[in-house]
Amino acid sequence: MALHRNGNEVILGTDKGEVHIWDTRNSKVRTVATEINGGPIHSLAFNLECTSLAAVNSAGQLITWSLPCSVASELHGKQVTKVHSSYGLKVRFSPDSTLLATCGADGKFCLLKTADYSVTLSQDGTKNSGRLAWVWDCAFSADSRFLITATSDGIARLWNLETGDNLVEYKGHRSAITCLAFRD
Repeated sequence: MALHRNGNEVILGTDKGEVHIWDTRNSKVRTVATEINGGPIHSLAFNLECTSLAAVNSAGQLITWSLPCSVASELHGKQVTKVHSSYGLKVRFSPDSTLLATCGADGKFCLLKTADYSVTLSQDGTKNSGRLAWVWDCAFSADSRFLITATSDGIARLWNLETGDNLVEYKGHRSAITCLAFRD
């Protein structure tokens, strides 16, 4: 689910792979079928300017739309990019809207340039853990230079996005970390 910054539109992803746009002023809904056999939508996100909407699904696909009028009901230019070999779990735009990160059940996080949605980094998000663990969630630093990830191996990791280096591992959790919030 994502709330448009205009406060008038709520975007929901369904288990059928559809995107529903609800107008909160009149309780009307518009369905945007993704027309992709990718299964359920797991995460949705707007960029800061609300000019782009992104979704990830069970097939590991990133689906992006442009919003030329900054109105969700005006979705255009759907683009599909395969970013994970398994479930896509989370999608987030960077604060400066130049990057987009996805997290997946394949143990990876991907970083894409929003100018053309090309993958600039596909990183094992469970580096050195010795086993495959899902990367459930992520959050960007305020300057868009760092990413912190939450994984099912119980470790949160801080990444330098310019080098791809894992700078810090935050250990001590006894079970999976499935979500996080980050403020710097």
